Amino acid sequence: MFTMILMLYLQQGLDVTLQGATPRGQFGTRAQCEAAAVRLRGPLPVPRGYKAAWQDVSCMPIQRNVRVNDTPQPDLAKVLREQPATGCQAEGAWRRVAEMCQGAPH
Repeated sequence: MFTMILMLYLQQGLDVTLQGATPRGQFGTRAQCEAAAVRLRGPLPVPRGYKAAWQDVSCMPIQRNVRVNDTPQPDLAKVLREQPATGCQAEGAWRRVAEMCQGAPH
C-alpha cells in the first residue's frame, strides 16, 4: 500500500519554505500512486510577497493496516486571499488550483 504526501513550497527571497505537508489517499501499488500524483506536481499561483510557489508529491509506502485520513490540503485559497497572486503565472498553475479543489479519486 502507498499514500501520496502533498508538499506545498513557497519561496521568499532566496529562502524556500515547506509551507505544509498532507497525506492523501490510499493506493494499492506505487505505480497507481505515481499515476495519480503526476498532475498534482508543479507550479502554483504565487501569493503576493513570494517569488515562487509549487507543489511536489511523494509516494510513500504504508503498512496494509494503516488508514490515511482525508485531511484537507494546505489552505492555498486562504493564502491567495490574504496575498493575491500578481500578474501572469506559470502555465498550468491555475488549472492545478481548480483540480485541487475537486479532490483526489480513491
